[in-house]
Amino acid sequence: MPEQEKSITLTPSWKAFFWSYFFGILLIPLLLGIILLWNIIKKHKSISYLITDRTITVVEEGYSQNIDIANITQAKTGSVQFGVGSVILQTNSREVELIGLENPDQLRKFIEIAVDAELKRLETEKQVKSVEPKYKPGNMDRLNYLTGLWQQGLLSDEDFDEERKNFEPS
Repeated sequence: MPEQEKSITLTPSWKAFFWSYFFGILLIPLLLGIILLWNIIKKHKSISYLITDRTITVVEEGYSQNIDIANITQAKTGSVQFGVGSVILQTNSREVELIGLENPDQLRKFIEIAVDAELKRLETEKQVKSVEPKYKPGNMDRLNYLTGLWQQGLLSDEDFDEERKNFEPS
């Protein structure tokens, strides 16, 4: 039975948008603040990060991108303000920033551990040799059909033995 994949969903902290909220509240008397607050809340609620055993999915404003954990070459911690920071993930082809996360150093360490574990898992998976079947694909079905004909008496013992030799494993 395969293991169930573990996952966690993270969202940015409101502290990551502190200055935007601050200026939005200050500008409420000019009605510009209401528009600013509405845009900031909309942006804040549209960002999420789904982290599983094998992938990290970044969802921003309806656009999502997947990163295979095994493809991450480097994880760095970005700037930290109010106890909230960002984690920057680099692959060979791109760089993705996970913004507004509390304890970004701890999350970065967990991601690095997950990368090492996934690379080890993939390496052991490569080392496991695939088992070659004894019979060519489809031969067992034809042999079962031949056996059925022999059991029904539609095929003689000699003909059955002669045909069965064609299906012996090599």
